[in-house]
Amino acid sequence: MASNVEISEKNFMIREGGPWSSAWKVAAFIGAVGALTAVAGAMTAENAHRFVYSYIFGYFTILTIALGALFFVLIQRLTSAGWSVTVRRVAEFLASGLPVMAVLALPILVNIKHFDWYETVAGTPAAHASLVEKQAHAEEHAAPAGEAKAEAKEPAKEHGAPEHSVAAEHGATAEHAGHEGHDPNHVAHLETVDKKKGWFNLNFFYGRAVFYILAWVILGTMFFNLSVRQDKSKEVGLTLRAQAASPVAMMAFALSLTFSAFDWVMALDPSWFSTIFGVYVFSTAAVASLAVIILITMSLRDAGYLKGVVNVEHFHDLGKLMFGFNVFWAYIAFSQFLLIWYAGLPEETTYYHYRWDASAEPGAGAGPWAGVSLLLLLFHFVVPFFLLLSRNVKRKLPSLKLGAGWLLVMHAVDWYWFVMPNFKHYAFEFHWLDIACPMAVGGIYFAYVFFRMTKHALIPVGDPRIQRAIHFHNA
Repeated sequence: MASNVEISEKNFMIREGGPWSSAWKVAAFIGAVGALTAVAGAMTAENAHRFVYSYIFGYFTILTIALGALFFVLIQRLTSAGWSVTVRRVAEFLASGLPVMAVLALPILVNIKHFDWYETVAGTPAAHASLVEKQAHAEEHAAPAGEAKAEAKEPAKEHGAPEHSVAAEHGATAEHAGHEGHDPNHVAHLETVDKKKGWFNLNFFYGRAVFYILAWVILGTMFFNLSVRQDKSKEVGLTLRAQAASPVAMMAFALSLTFSAFDWVMALDPSWFSTIFGVYVFSTAAVASLAVIILITMSLRDAGYLKGVVNVEHFHDLGKLMFGFNVFWAYIAFSQFLLIWYAGLPEETTYYHYRWDASAEPGAGAGPWAGVSLLLLLFHFVVPFFLLLSRNVKRKLPSLKLGAGWLLVMHAVDWYWFVMPNFKHYAFEFHWLDIACPMAVGGIYFAYVFFRMTKHALIPVGDPRIQRAIHFHNA
């Protein structure tokens, strides 16, 4: 019975030689294999560019799990929740790995020359011509080549751009677009990119990156340390300090998550923008982190480490949160699509053209990414919705485990869908780096997290609300 459980550190430690004691070594091996393979690919000329996109995919797939876990910790602290105390430590372990994710951000920051906007900031003519070509498909009703060439005689000012525009300065004129058979209106899109030069200023870019990294390191470390210190001191004031810090921490979390997604993911297509993209990324983080919390907590409980302190009631609530945030994910994904479709702005619709069309030609039909788009609709929302809707399913642990594992796989597919269409528009080309990079990032991150799990109690034994959590029961 839960009432007979002695709440002490020694009773909730991972035992040497027992289950989970070597989990970090397995993760480290996976990370090492992935890292060596990824580095070998990055050092070859033909794969250097692909490496950056594959790495961003792998990095954000894992980063969103860590940041989502931090959000779980912050929201529990902010609301002084009692039910979640015994499952909160797993989320704290996951969030404590954010310093590792800060270090793992370096391959992105040292390879920004592979971002399209980099050469725009540097002022290279080739980059501008490339951007013109990439944006050409944006007009759904593109003008025939003859008409476009006729319009080319009037430069970009016909479309509201200045006479001495950046497009004209670098030779990226409407005539170039006419040669490809597209409406030269997309020259205006080049002007949009040029107006973002201030945002993409390299010093400003790196300054923002320092803010993100510092925020992750400070928040991940601070809330973990407050919790584990309380295991020994049992000091109630540490709980009050964590609660007092959580509002400011929540703002730092929101800003760092949103703007890192803007800078490192949305900017892969520098002329595209979506004001809802930060919320979209947050929704992926919430769903994936809850799925991982469920899977790890369930595994620890099955191994006998959480006997008497985590029960079906806790998993029921975690399942409700995961289900709710997955519905929220679907709502945000649909909202972004609806707003872009309704406005019909070419520089916004490119995002969905890349993820549906077979080519830039009008009427080309569905391409290979259309299947992935439908896969997300069906298996990230429709199937999990009906699978996890029932109260009974969320209280049957094998079913909940299946749902959590399912959503975690779809989380990876979702991030692949976010990133990889920007590498080669319209073409779906799976590459071995797309496996090596997530292995590297995920292996290193989870090796660190699992190692820390062997050094601290698996529940916050010093939290003053722990008895409330142990006796928690859903109404």
